[in-house]
Formats: sequence, C-alpha cells, structure tokens
Amino acid sequence: MSSFPQLSFRALFSAASVFSLLSLGACALPMGSDIDAPDFIDASQPVLLSSGDKVKLTVYGEEDLSGEYMLDQRGVLTLPMIGEIPARGLTQAQLKGFIKDTFVQSGFLSRPLVSVDVASLRQIYVLGEVQSPGAYPYEPSLTGLKAVALSGGYTPRAAEGRLLVDRVEDGGRIVRMNAGDITPILPGDTIIIRERIF
Repeated sequence: MSSFPQLSFRALFSAASVFSLLSLGACALPMGSDIDAPDFIDASQPVLLSSGDKVKLTVYGEEDLSGEYMLDQRGVLTLPMIGEIPARGLTQAQLKGFIKDTFVQSGFLSRPLVSVDVASLRQIYVLGEVQSPGAYPYEPSLTGLKAVALSGGYTPRAAEGRLLVDRVEDGGRIVRMNAGDITPILPGDTIIIRERIF
C-alpha cells in the first residue's frame, strides 16, 4: 500500500520535470516561421528607398540646395524651397525625376541639373546569440553569416545557421521569415540568432 503513493509522486515529479524542460526550451528557441526568406536577391533590381536611408542631392549651380538628406520615419524627404517629398518606395532614378519635376513645376528652376546618389542605406539589426548585438551599417552582398560576423560571431549557446529575419514589406508590414547563413540580407532587416535547446 505504501509503495503506491511513492510511485505516483515519482511519476508526477518526472512529468513535471519534462514539462519544465520543454517550457524552457520553447522560451529559449523562438518559434520559427511558416515563410522562408528567399535564397536569391536580384542585384540588378534597384533598391527602393525607405526611412533611415540617406541621399546626396546635387543641384548644379545651386550650392544652397545641395547636400545630404535623410528620409524621416514617414519616408519623407524635406528639401529647401520645395518642402516635403514622399520618397519611400521610390528608386534613386524615380526620386531624381520627381525632384527635377517639382523644381520646374514650382517655378524655382526652369532647367535644373539634378543628381541623386544614395549616401547610405538603413542599418541592419543583429539580435540574440551573438557576441555584440546591435545596429550595423548595411553592406552590399550581405548574408546571414556575414551579419553574424559583423556582430562578433556566434555565442556558445547559439543555434548556428538557424536564423530568423524580420523584414519590412511595402506598406510597413513586418514579416518574420526563417533564414540561414547564406540568406541574403536587405537594408533594414532585423536578424535574430536563436538559442539552441541542448
């Protein structure tokens, strides 16, 4: 009779221990996504500008109008004389044409010579199991593994090669995707390095 309660207690204790381990594991390893990040990005496609990008505007013969300008949180560029320009979602060439047309339509310049260059693209963010989490400048041809290298490499607890990427799509919606070491990284991406369970 005395052995029954002991067996029940041991069974309950074992079940509770397993449940606790599973719960801890679930907390340590963020859930994956139903979506995989694309393995290939067409480098020939122009980058669409967004908040945090900085452009260099040159208006020949108009030094006061030339300079570097950053897209604000709304994706708007504020320029002397012509004011606010909704630049989010435009390519570099489209922005150049928009600025040129605005100068003409506003009557400020009749035949402006305008050049627009991308001075810098928005930062990426590397979080989780890396040595130095934080924000880093975007670099061309950046991959998941290069982003990890920028942030000091994996920690001993990292689930190496099992990344998550949060990417802002057109319209401002954030999409979480499964990613790996060779996944191409885009400007503004947040890369999350998960912790391995065991």
